Amino acid sequence: MRLAFLRFAAALLLLPSAAVAQVGEPPAFSLTDGADHPLAGRIWSVARAAFVEPAEVETAVAGARFVLLGEIHDNPDHHALQAHLLAAASEAGRRPAVVLEMLARDRQGDVDAYLGGGQATAEGFGAALGWEQSGWPDYAIYRPVIEVAVERDLPIIAGDTPREERRKVAAEGAEVLGAERIAALRLAEPLGEAADAVLLDTLFDGHCALMPREALTPLVAVQRLRDATLADAMISGGISGGISGAGEVAVLIAGSGHVRKDLGVPRYLEWREPDAASVAVGFVEVVEDRTEPALYAGGSAEAPPPYDYLWFTPRQQRGDPCESLRVRFGKSE
Repeated sequence: MRLAFLRFAAALLLLPSAAVAQVGEPPAFSLTDGADHPLAGRIWSVARAAFVEPAEVETAVAGARFVLLGEIHDNPDHHALQAHLLAAASEAGRRPAVVLEMLARDRQGDVDAYLGGGQATAEGFGAALGWEQSGWPDYAIYRPVIEVAVERDLPIIAGDTPREERRKVAAEGAEVLGAERIAALRLAEPLGEAADAVLLDTLFDGHCALMPREALTPLVAVQRLRDATLADAMISGGISGGISGAGEVAVLIAGSGHVRKDLGVPRYLEWREPDAASVAVGFVEVVEDRTEPALYAGGSAEAPPPYDYLWFTPRQQRGDPCESLRVRFGKSE
């Protein structure tokens, strides 16, 4: 991964001036909780361990083949910033494919049917895809991303693993996919002991510590399948979305866990396209009384956060996300 970053940094130095993004100022925040935090609105370069200006990130995404923009799903400011960087990625004549975690691969026909009808709008996209019934947060907060895609005629790619396939893998293991597909997705490649532990810890915390770790082991295979499938969608989507001379460009819109460089989609991109420049941006909600940027988003005193950039934002006010799980498991207080 370090070698890939050095290639990426070197490529930035060679970019023509036309490739520098010209997209205006980042959007103002809509949330207020934490807006006065000293980190809110600032951007941390993990490689340089320093704060940087938005123009650096805009230029980085304008020069990368693979751009990964990691959100907290219900934070509207994260989606507004994703739209801003998507616009930057589509400067200088580039036509990146927009890969959405929110739509499974088996919805691509529905996406193509709507976009190919000649009257597509960002407003109509959500209704056409049945967003309200999907279980994802309100389509209105995702609409800025789709607006950029529709206005610039960018391909939209349904990126995630279909739900039924996830169920089969959870029940029967990755072997149910068959040797050929496992090899194609690079699922046999080991993440490494440290990354495996982090992934299991992440799933344990995501289930609010209500399930024993051993019961979550099958979900590790599901998570790896999802990351590998999103990477596959970026690779195939970039091929269809790139234009002559512009490279095979793709932008991933996904939860921040999927864009982690240590165990998420970037690992599969690196295995399959080792010479491709990529950049991972994690949008991060500020935490009261925490002002050290390197300790956010999985960073620690021993290891830096697993992203290229952290972009700090106010936080969404939300209830206890674990309460519904406690009720489900009969452990509600």
